[in-house]
Amino acid sequence: PMKHDEFRVFISSTFMDLMPEREQLIKKVFPQIRALCRERGVEFTEIDLRWGITTEEARTGKTVRICLEEIDRCRPYFIGIIGSRYGWAPGMSVLENDPTLVKSYPWLDEYCRENKSITDMEFSHGAILQANTASPFIYQQVIVRDEVNAAPIEELCSRIASAGIPCHQFSTPKELGEHVLRDLTSILDRDWPAKKEMTPAERERTSHEAFARNRTHSYIANPEYTERFEQFVESDETPLILWGKSGFGKSALMAHLTSEYRRKHPGAFVVRHFVGATTGASSMDDVMRHIMLEIKERYSLTDDIPSENLQAEFSIWLAKISEDDKLIIAVDAVNQLTGIGDQMRWLPDFIPSNVHLIISTTPEISLEELRKRKWQELEILPLSPHQRIRISEEFLARYHKRLPQELSEMIGSEAKLESPLFLRTLLEELRIFGVHEALDQHLASYLASETEAQLFQTVLARMERDHGEETVRSVMSAIFASRFGLSETELLQITGLTRLALSEFLIALEFHLMRRTGLFTFFHNYLREAVEVRYASDESAKKKLHRHLAFYFSGLPASKRRSEEEPTQWIEAGERKKLLEMFGDSRLFLLLAIPERHYELLGYWTKANANDELPRIYSSMYHNAKADHSLAEQASLFTMLGGFLTAATQLELAEEVLVEAVVISNTLYGEEHRETANSLRELATVFLHRSKNTEAADAYKKAITVFERIGDLKEISETQSNLAVVYYNLGKYELAMKIQTVSVEMATQVYGRYHPILAEQLNNLASYLFFIGAQDEAKRTWEEAIAIDKKTRGEAHPQTIRHEINLATLLVSQKQYEYSLTIFQNLLELLLRSLGNRHSIIAHLYRERSQVLMYLGAFKKAEDDCNKAIEINTLLFGEDNILVSKSYLRLARIYKEAGKFIESEIQYRIYIPKAIEKIGISHPEVVSATRQYFEVLEKLDRREEIDKFLLQFPSLHI
Repeated sequence: PMKHDEFRVFISSTFMDLMPEREQLIKKVFPQIRALCRERGVEFTEIDLRWGITTEEARTGKTVRICLEEIDRCRPYFIGIIGSRYGWAPGMSVLENDPTLVKSYPWLDEYCRENKSITDMEFSHGAILQANTASPFIYQQVIVRDEVNAAPIEELCSRIASAGIPCHQFSTPKELGEHVLRDLTSILDRDWPAKKEMTPAERERTSHEAFARNRTHSYIANPEYTERFEQFVESDETPLILWGKSGFGKSALMAHLTSEYRRKHPGAFVVRHFVGATTGASSMDDVMRHIMLEIKERYSLTDDIPSENLQAEFSIWLAKISEDDKLIIAVDAVNQLTGIGDQMRWLPDFIPSNVHLIISTTPEISLEELRKRKWQELEILPLSPHQRIRISEEFLARYHKRLPQELSEMIGSEAKLESPLFLRTLLEELRIFGVHEALDQHLASYLASETEAQLFQTVLARMERDHGEETVRSVMSAIFASRFGLSETELLQITGLTRLALSEFLIALEFHLMRRTGLFTFFHNYLREAVEVRYASDESAKKKLHRHLAFYFSGLPASKRRSEEEPTQWIEAGERKKLLEMFGDSRLFLLLAIPERHYELLGYWTKANANDELPRIYSSMYHNAKADHSLAEQASLFTMLGGFLTAATQLELAEEVLVEAVVISNTLYGEEHRETANSLRELATVFLHRSKNTEAADAYKKAITVFERIGDLKEISETQSNLAVVYYNLGKYELAMKIQTVSVEMATQVYGRYHPILAEQLNNLASYLFFIGAQDEAKRTWEEAIAIDKKTRGEAHPQTIRHEINLATLLVSQKQYEYSLTIFQNLLELLLRSLGNRHSIIAHLYRERSQVLMYLGAFKKAEDDCNKAIEINTLLFGEDNILVSKSYLRLARIYKEAGKFIESEIQYRIYIPKAIEKIGISHPEVVSATRQYFEVLEKLDRREEIDKFLLQFPSLHI
């Protein structure tokens, strides 16, 4: 298929005589097909332009054009239904109304002269004339026809048979539905089977080829850029950065340059990736995977492309290019990469000389990062007056139009037309304008716009006149309010438009929209800005739009698509009650609470300012599930719920839920099953956070035993790393170090050198090294962990920040106070934006920053920070948690350094025994705090208290 992610079918028939049949297809058959498609990651779209079309609409040449263009967009998939009527014949009027139509479809002249019906035209264009025998399906109703219709229908059926296209007969709507369901399912199995006939590289390539064709439509090349590109690919120079302002035509230029190169050099190895062309083209991993797929296919390699951690392998794959071959990689719009892709750390430091990489971007973060590599650059400059005139003349000449000289000179003199986007949009508007006498006024009205955003205001106004204000408003507003864009089916259901109205409008706007797995969104921000100003200029209007989308998505079955949109829509709509109802939906929770989305879900709670409700909502979910779900469903739900509650630091409820999950898993699967081990590991993590170290060690060891029996190195490595933390807390430092070192080696073997889990394990190892005094090695290990974090998670991810806090703490021990204080402040700002002010990482940062402030003599600020840490940890974990005790001991140290010895003594006297109970009498933090306590007692001249303390804890070694 042309688009590997969309199954798009054109439906052709007469209308009045086949209403029940259409109802059967639309309400009974197509929903089944759509469900099958979703299972395979495909968007199903049925195109039924005759549905609801008035007689007047059907008699316009525009409708004929739209029908034929839609058939082209759906090709090769076509359904034709023959009923009792032959249908309306437009005659020569269609060509009189639209004289250019025959140039696109030359056969129309003969069909119009022979008075063929519009349905006949659709059948011919969709199947008969194209010799399309593999994908069209024709269905003929068994019925007695009158003399007027019988002859032309019989002649049409004869041509269908001569073309070799099968034609099935049906008597009832239900029988037609059974035929269509069977035939479309066969197409789905053929073109999107479980084991697809199209190779992965072909599927990926198809989407980008379609995007490139769209961008190069009516493109006017600049010879200077072409010459520079040809010089680049023939040289051994460094990669080329092609950059320019948004709207300066970078995507079109990339598409043109690579298309022309392949035309001149058949067989050349060219991989082009347009970020945003599809959903599967938006991340740095998508780019690397696409390139690896092309390399694998080019050289028939047997190597498997890694499913994750592609950065570690990417440079190795580039080195696979044959010495006598040349690879040209063109990656467009890296500024639009999702996540941390625009930071460009995924690109290898070394690019082989026979790999020619060209990257396009706007002047943003991506360009700043790329410039650090000292690669060559090509700036896309504004169009000169001469270029503007030449481009205008060539563009309009394709449509046999020519501007008067004074208007052509006006285009050359207008500086705002230096933007190719502005110029191309203006020319399109001029091309479709039909009153030659008013051309100068029309041009002046568009040139009155000072910016692209203002220009699109004028374009939107014109579209409202052509397509109706409600059509333009409803479609553009819905896309604006969506998080990731909307599919054609979603737009139909959200707006309530007819298929004709929506198709006509989307075709008219095609150049300014991008499509990601069938989701329409704006290709540039200028249009988004214009839509916001025109249709959502105040908060009330925005909330109304978001509320409309929220209600729409909330009415759909639970799916990944729904989980991507609904939370954001309720939050933006300000509908707190509805948002809380959504959070309590266990079906959606299972989609939102997978480990890689934990922080996304926590972010929704924070944005909604609803963290206080989190325990109530999930406690209710837990108790309701016991009555509403099977045991197997409970086991899965409770394990995921417990894991998320741990991430949300709701540890008491997490423990209750996970204890239940372990019991159910034991009952259903037995002690030696993976599901039981997963539940045990999650429970052990809760024990760890609640300072129940003995229980945590037992649970981790049981889980490791199961994973070892299964032979799952990934799970063994991760669980052993957690066990090492337990032994560290118990004061068994050598055992913790030994286990953690092995765990790091195992993680490296499983994940490679760049993976967030390896970063987490390196962080733990660095912590142990720091505590035994190996500061240089600890610093190197933390820096390695943070470098991995930034590549894989991004600088703003909470886990990255946690590891940076630890490194900053090491800098404090090296007396780099001012530097570490700056780091802490920057990290705190990032954390407060993403997690709010009640999270364990925030408390950790406050506690560590308080130490810096203490060393700098800012005792009041240090005391405030320490009290904030105490407040957060007490709220999250309760008063008896070790983190609370440690924070009080830090407060005692601050009081000591500030000369508040009485206040210090009270804290030490209360919390050292609690720390001894939790982490052991030999723990370095206990020993250090006790030394400080004794110094305070010396200052207070209470030496006898030292002796009493030593008698109470005789095994204490100071």
